[in-house]
Order: sequence, then structure tokens, then C-alpha cells
Amino acid sequence: VASAADNRTLKQLAVSELKTEEIDGERKVKLFKIGIDASAWMHSVCAVFQFNHAGAGKSPELRTLFFWLGTLLKLPLHVVFVFDGLKHLPEKGRMVRNSPHWLTCDFQRMLELFGFNIQAPGEAEAELATMNAHGVIDAAMTKDSDILIFGAPCIIRSTKKDKDYLNVEVYTEDGLEHGASLAQGDRLLIALLAGGDYDEGVSGCGIKIAHKVAQHSKIGQEMLHAFLSLAPELFSERAKELVMELHSMLATDPYHFLGRQYKAVADSIPLEFPRCEVISKYVDPITSFSATRSSTLAAQDVLSCQPHLADIADFCRVQFGWDDDTIIERMYGGIWEGAYLCTLCKVRITLFVDNC
Repeated sequence: VASAADNRTLKQLAVSELKTEEIDGERKVKLFKIGIDASAWMHSVCAVFQFNHAGAGKSPELRTLFFWLGTLLKLPLHVVFVFDGLKHLPEKGRMVRNSPHWLTCDFQRMLELFGFNIQAPGEAEAELATMNAHGVIDAAMTKDSDILIFGAPCIIRSTKKDKDYLNVEVYTEDGLEHGASLAQGDRLLIALLAGGDYDEGVSGCGIKIAHKVAQHSKIGQEMLHAFLSLAPELFSERAKELVMELHSMLATDPYHFLGRQYKAVADSIPLEFPRCEVISKYVDPITSFSATRSSTLAAQDVLSCQPHLADIADFCRVQFGWDDDTIIERMYGGIWEGAYLCTLCKVRITLFVDNC
């Protein structure tokens, strides 16, 4: 999907999307709203200190998250962090997460002090995509490729070499469909063939083969349309027809789109392919919007909060072992600037919150 990416800095994106709106007869600043996958941040920062942890000082992972949050605070953005809700997390084919990440408690506390936080009832990527689709946030930021299938209209991913989440790739649904020639149904088919979080896929079918099949056929788009529009028994019949078309394309490569024949892969397609429960987890995942099933969602107002400066100082003293001079120096370099920006651009957004 690299051909569909718009490469920018996060600051460029934030500034370019700044708008004003009239509320109660008064012109106010409207900030670009992004939702961030908290798990991606926690796993990323742990990878940084996988080696030489002992020589990195006190709480190096949490300290790095602190500096990243300070960077975000200085940008004209409204930021919402979304965590995996373990109580409702669907079981995955390759990995089941049944306990929070060890950084979760301290990270959430730090987010509260900075004015950021939200909890998801299921997978964070699914929640972010649904929030984005319903206009609660303007973009979803995560490294998890599942969000490409969940249908988020605007996706932000940090570039591979960027460790501070400042240089990003922006993907839109229009860009993916026309720039990369991959509609949502095509991306679903790739996941079903190559395998993903919920299924092992078809034996021998890697991402390159799956991509060619999806890009040069309408199988994925027709499969998604059938799943969304037909009753289960009618979908089953239509799926059989599409699987026959898929088998023929892999086994014979009639139009030479694949570059060769993949008879072994074709013969490896399981009898139950595609499994409805797997498609459902991609197309209709559990989110905080699942209970309403309505375009008019019950919503709760959430304010962009000022950072709690005194409490942040206490947190740094306890968690990082910083003395007063160090705290003043570190906060002067980022936190105070961000607090001033929050004062200038304080806005209210609509955010659906479910703490189940």
C-alpha cells in the first residue's frame, strides 16, 4: 500500500487541518482529532530498550513515553489514546492477549496527567476505525495492518525509521482504492488468503500472491458485498461460486496476472473457506458502538484538558528520580509550551465512552 501514502510530518498535518468554527456566535479553533493505538506505543518503546536496559537509567520506557507525550502536547491536535479492552477482546488465531501490558497502569496515569485517555471495549484498532468512520476522530494512528481492513477512512502510520512518531504516512480510503488499487474488499481477501490475527489463511499463499489475486480480480469486493447484503445461507452459496473462481485463477492463471500457476495453493483452499466468523470479526468487530447500531450515537462530551503541571512534576520525581532543577528543565523544554498551546486552542469534541 506504499503507493497510496502521503508522507508528511505530524506537525504539517496538524497545521494544515486547523479550522475555525462558530459556536454560540463565537469563532473558535477546531483542532484535528487523532486516535492513537496505545498498545503500539507501549510495544514500540519496550523494543527500544530490549538491550542495555540496566544502563538506561530509571524507568526508561516510561520516561520515553513521557517525552513522546510532551512532543504531542506541543502540536495543535486533539489526541485520544485507545487501549485494548481485555474483557471483550475477541480470541485470535495466533495470539490471545489475556492480561494488560505491564506499562498500562503507569501509562494511563501519565495520560490522565497530560489530559489524554479513553478505554476500548475490544480491539483498539477496531475501535479506532469505528470512531474514525463515525467522525468522532479525524484519523486513526496505529501500526497494526488490521485497521486497513476495518475500514478507517483516514489512517496515520509512523515511518519505519522514525522513533518519535513525528514523520508519518497518511492513508485515505480514496488513496488506497485508487492509488494502490485496493478497495476494502480486496484488503479483506488478502487477510483471508495470507492469514491474519483471526485465521491462518490458505497454506502456501503468502502476501505477494494474495495481493496479486486481490488486485487483479473482483473476488474480494464481491465477497464483502455478498456478506453485507445477503442472508447467511445465500452468502454461503455465493461464496462457493467465488471460491471456484478463486481456485481457477490460482490453478490456471488464465489472464497471466499472477505470472505463473499456483495449483498447490489452489488445492490447499479449505472446504470451509471463507469462514463467516472470521469475516465478521473484520467487518463487524466489537466496539463501543456495537450496542447502538445507529448513526445517531449516544455520546458524551470530552474536553481537551490542560495538563496537570504540579502532578506531572510529582510523577517525574517519583517515577524518574528527577530533582527539582531537572524537572523544571525538562518541563520548560516541552510541557509548558504544550500547556500554553492548550490554553490558546482549548476545544470540545464528541467522544463515545464505554468503560465496560
